Amino acid sequence: MGLEQSMSRPSDGSWMQRAQAKAAAPFDFIERMVVRGVSAPVKPIWRRLDAYSYKFENTLIARIIAVGLFPLLLVSAVWTGLLAVENGIGVQAFALAFFFMIGVGVIMAPLERLMPWTREWLEQDDAGVDVLMFLTVIPAGALISVAKVFVTASLVGLIHTHYTPETIKAFWPTALHPVLQVVLLIVVMDFFRYWYHRWMHEVPFMWRWHSVHHSSTRLYWFNGARSHPLEGFVQDMIWVVPYALIQAPAEIVFVAGLASRVIGKFQHTALNTRHGFMEYIFSGPMNHRYHHAKSAEEGNTNYGGDIVLWDHLFGTFYLPKGKEPSSDIGCGYMPDYPRSWLGLMMAPFRIQLWRDAKARKEAAMKEAEAGDTMPVAAIPTGARE
Repeated sequence: MGLEQSMSRPSDGSWMQRAQAKAAAPFDFIERMVVRGVSAPVKPIWRRLDAYSYKFENTLIARIIAVGLFPLLLVSAVWTGLLAVENGIGVQAFALAFFFMIGVGVIMAPLERLMPWTREWLEQDDAGVDVLMFLTVIPAGALISVAKVFVTASLVGLIHTHYTPETIKAFWPTALHPVLQVVLLIVVMDFFRYWYHRWMHEVPFMWRWHSVHHSSTRLYWFNGARSHPLEGFVQDMIWVVPYALIQAPAEIVFVAGLASRVIGKFQHTALNTRHGFMEYIFSGPMNHRYHHAKSAEEGNTNYGGDIVLWDHLFGTFYLPKGKEPSSDIGCGYMPDYPRSWLGLMMAPFRIQLWRDAKARKEAAMKEAEAGDTMPVAAIPTGARE
């Protein structure tokens, strides 16, 4: 879909329509080039792997990978992180973490073709858009960081007027083993992440930004990068407070961040993995597929970013036994949600897009009430819109 098709258009073919198409043309060209640049080199490889996958996915090694790959890479992330910060955080530490995550992608991308959870997710040509979304974060982050410096300094200064840095540092158990500190930090920070994530789903205005992430019609290892820059900005502002209060050592924050990225890759993976009891601890692929469902009953669940402890405690964990999540995912009531990079950037601001979604929701609920054809909870996601 071209970018000009992703924007709202007047029905009369007016000058506004022509202006929108003209303004979108350069972005459309850039997107086509990125999509081709991402997909063209790997398509021949994917075709060979797809042909071989019918034999591979039932082998013993495939079953071992399905069970063992996630814990292996998670342990490797913690070990690599601790090794990287052994002499402090510097260029070497960031370089090691960067190449480690490149390695994770190199492993997961072909394995998703060899042992897919569903083949419906293999042929969608959205990787180029996700790469553009990821690259958008870099310049956007540079611009937003100016505002973040002032806001962060103000919040930290306000906190330190009541609690001195020395008092705050005394709260963190530095005597614990570093691995236990990493686990503790993930648990504590996920509490704040849980409530921010839940807020984005349950507050209609915030859902406008978060819906960009949920616009994906498939899950695969890289599309955790699909999010609006403004969502990340607000999230960073909220996280300033707990980080300032917790005062965990920078090395522990670094290692926890690396482990969190591995968890994020797996929660979005298209791999046919089997994590068993770990799905009740981590935000894993199976429970996260329910989170991306179109229905409110399933989608407004499993808010945990790295773990699902807080979902268990606050009653939002959802992983029914004897049932598989649907591969039909995305934003409920919004079949015309933009698919292009520019369209995704502009989606939160498009008033007509949200008016149409609201009208579809109201019509579906009236139809359900009149005909009693399906329970309201099963209607495509409404609370999030």
